[in-house]
Amino acid sequence: MKTGPFERGSFERMDLVHTAIGGGICFGITVFLVDTVPNWLQQLLFNLGMSGVTFFIDYYQIAQELFIFGLVYLTSGFCGGIYAGYNAFTNLKGTLFIPAIISTVGFVLLAIFVANYSITPEFLGLILLQLAGNTLGSYLGGYAINWRYLHEEEKTPEKLTLEIRK
Repeated sequence: MKTGPFERGSFERMDLVHTAIGGGICFGITVFLVDTVPNWLQQLLFNLGMSGVTFFIDYYQIAQELFIFGLVYLTSGFCGGIYAGYNAFTNLKGTLFIPAIISTVGFVLLAIFVANYSITPEFLGLILLQLAGNTLGSYLGGYAINWRYLHEEEKTPEKLTLEIRK
């Protein structure tokens, strides 16, 4: 029994499969973009003749993290959320959190086991930044694809009559 996207219902097997695929999409885009976006930013600054910006290293690193948040985490969460929101209708509020969790856990495992990162306070901050970006992007994507359910049917206007009293 299918319910609307904003109604509570039981998770079906295919809804969980589609949210897992959305998490895989989110993870794949994150892995692809997380290394390329800082290089693109640096190339863009050099090509525009703004390489002096990189001398202010503290501000440059803050700007770089904001670019990574906006271009990597929000974008990957958005794409995963679009897929999950299009294919899974039940419990959309809870379902769209799953792709963000899958992407974040996968990326953390990849960073720890492949890149030999150690868990430091800075690394935990990056994990929270990624989780926030993926979650926000996933909800934006999932609700963007299901916007048609937000609008109720328009009611027909009642006919107004004007009574003239003497």
